[in-house]
Amino acid sequence: MRSLIFPAAFLACLLFGATASAQDLDLDFNPDDTSSGNDDSELTFEAVDTAKEAAQVEKDRKAEIDLIRVIQRRPFLRRKRVEIAPSLGTNVNDALVSIFVAGGALNYHLSEVMSIGLSGTYSLGSETDLFDRVIEDYELFPEISKVRWSASLDFQYAFMYGKFAVFNTWIIPWDTYGVLGAGVTQTELAVHPSLSMGIGQRYFMNRWFTLNLEVRDNVYNEDYPGGSSIVNNILFTTGVSFFIPPDFEYRTLK
Repeated sequence: MRSLIFPAAFLACLLFGATASAQDLDLDFNPDDTSSGNDDSELTFEAVDTAKEAAQVEKDRKAEIDLIRVIQRRPFLRRKRVEIAPSLGTNVNDALVSIFVAGGALNYHLSEVMSIGLSGTYSLGSETDLFDRVIEDYELFPEISKVRWSASLDFQYAFMYGKFAVFNTWIIPWDTYGVLGAGVTQTELAVHPSLSMGIGQRYFMNRWFTLNLEVRDNVYNEDYPGGSSIVNNILFTTGVSFFIPPDFEYRTLK
């Protein structure tokens, strides 16, 4: 009997101790107990508009690209180069006299847009059919004076340049220049001081060769038997140019 009482008392002590320990620990889970009472420790999540953020990123990227400036090299350099330019042409504003012109120019380029030089022409002229009809129909002999040759000191300024594509294959640079000149003109009657002005274009085929078009008005005062008169001899010429030296080098600022 005493042997049964001792084990029973021992089990009672164990049960009482376990119950007291459970009450002391309070193992019940309460979600409110996860908050410490300080709002700074709470986890928060912010909703993001992905489409808006992507648009802003793209806008910032384009703004950075706009800050980049690419400076293209000139396709043709002329500074400190000599230009030899033979040409052929004709007059375009005299209905009574037709003139065939052979000429040329020698230019030195001070910069990429300015040059000075000498130009000259030699002319062969003949009367047109209208000249003969005036004589026959009206019994009048028009006063004419054919130009024999001319020479002038010129200044050129290239004020426009660009490029165009031929069949989407060849890129041809070009420039447009204005020219002013002062010189002399020899006609059948006398030698006259003259002024000239014109406009032309160059088409750069390679680093030393160009095709040229030019319209120039050569103005002088002619002394006809019946009196003096201001003459505008407008010439249209086509030609080529050869540049010396035939090559050039780009220089980059350091």
